[in-house]
Amino acid sequence: MKKLALLVGAIALTGSTFAQRPTDSNPFSLEGGLSLNTTSNTFNAPMLKLRYFAADNIAIRLGLQMGNSKTVDNYYGFDAQGNESADSLGTVTTKNHLTWVSLGGSYHFSQMDRLSPYVALDVMIGSGSTKVDGMDTDGLGYDAGRTSTSTVKNSGLGLNIAGGFDYYFAENVFIGGEVGFMFLSTKDKGGEASSTFGSTTTTITTLPSGSISSFGNSATAAIRLGWRF
Repeated sequence: MKKLALLVGAIALTGSTFAQRPTDSNPFSLEGGLSLNTTSNTFNAPMLKLRYFAADNIAIRLGLQMGNSKTVDNYYGFDAQGNESADSLGTVTTKNHLTWVSLGGSYHFSQMDRLSPYVALDVMIGSGSTKVDGMDTDGLGYDAGRTSTSTVKNSGLGLNIAGGFDYYFAENVFIGGEVGFMFLSTKDKGGEASSTFGSTTTTITTLPSGSISSFGNSATAAIRLGWRF
């Protein structure tokens, strides 16, 4: 983080002699960035955001953020001496995918030549899935010949209240930061699971397991680079 801050500062200083505030003929801006989860101190998936300036100080913003993760758990069998053996290995692979789309607006305060501070409000809608595939395991230990798969759909709803700034270090090109608090709610919508052993396959429908909501401790900080066109 310290090296990144120094790099951002160097870019801003280099461009400060010729940067200028964008003109009224540039109503759109497109930016990309990384958001930092301040609870776990980890970077979230990259995000894209499109803004349309309906007026000098009011913008409509549309955002997209996609996240994917994969984990693999190993389950070992035992040899004749009762020790775990790599020759009998079962695996459970879990894949998570979630896409967030946000729609909101921002109010930009009186702009200086290069700096544009703002406050923003976004409504967020999420959709995704969790898929679990098992091979040679029952999920508790090694079980040769048993396979399984399950898929669960997820949905999400959120509200983001944020403040930030744009700093134009070149004509119509800006860096910026944003800090906000989010209310997030994700819901398990249920799905389907099947298990196969030998020639027998059993399939069941899984019911929703519940939902998770959070507020306040979901503070985020975003580092942004954008172009106004």
